[in-house]
Amino acid sequence: MSEVTTTPEAAVRPELPVAALRFARRVHLGQYRKQTGDQFVEHPIAVADLLIGSGYDGATISAAYLHDVVEKTNVELDEIRERFGPHVADLVDCLSEDPEIEAYAVRKRALRHRIIEGGPDPMVIYAADRVANMRDWRSVAPEDRAACGERLGTTIEERLQLWGEDLEDLHDADPETPFLDEMQSELDALRAEAKAA
Repeated sequence: MSEVTTTPEAAVRPELPVAALRFARRVHLGQYRKQTGDQFVEHPIAVADLLIGSGYDGATISAAYLHDVVEKTNVELDEIRERFGPHVADLVDCLSEDPEIEAYAVRKRALRHRIIEGGPDPMVIYAADRVANMRDWRSVAPEDRAACGERLGTTIEERLQLWGEDLEDLHDADPETPFLDEMQSELDALRAEAKAA
């Protein structure tokens, strides 16, 4: 995948993020996070909130709300393109895992590679997503994390390894990528809790 084409924020309809949030709420209805049991839509909202807090808007926030829609629901990328435009659809495409890859770690590494090739826009959403995911895992008691990993088809040890790779690869691609400090902080906390357990 080549770098995601950027669109000037002024060219994006200002109501787009609101429509994206409404759509995400509707299509994720009845889905729950395997880590926390929370309604699934709370995860893309957490990712978008991190980005909004850092001054992002427009297509970036819309894609943050929608970043799991193609991967986790029956919505096709063409519908995202029709409803939200080509830039948002390109971002969502870049942020979606390849369902043909079965092995958890291989699939996650392939996704990271796609995102880094996609350039700064998908990278910032991905970094915020990593922070939100690590915060989800931290909200689970350390003694319950093994069961969470089983539900996801991974282990906390594997997740820690992959998050460490995420941080390193994002930093190598662009050390100015937002949320790298937050990723490091969350990762350090999770590693310390795993060591103490």
